Amino acid sequence: MTIEQLEKRVAQLEQLVLQIAKGNVNTIGKVDDTSNRVTAITPYTETKTAYIGDTEVVFTNVPSGNLSIFGLLSRLYRVERESDAVTITLFEPLEEVTEVTISIQ
Repeated sequence: MTIEQLEKRVAQLEQLVLQIAKGNVNTIGKVDDTSNRVTAITPYTETKTAYIGDTEVVFTNVPSGNLSIFGLLSRLYRVERESDAVTITLFEPLEEVTEVTISIQ
């Protein structure tokens, strides 16, 4: 191959790379947009460990939304929400270590 042929092939390769890059910009934009939408609908969750003898679990910096509580099966408790804090007060002290999870939709 001559130098002129190589230069021509390099120029063609540059054009091809530019075309591919232009095509990927739209794809990357779509992926970013989809990622943002998924994040927007993903519920906020947080888990805390409640220990033997505890009578309350406090979560701070909790976003607003519909609250669900998991991990306190067959236990009586009261939920209070003040500003960005959620306090779960148990009517009886825990007799075992328990994972308490909140989820906000």
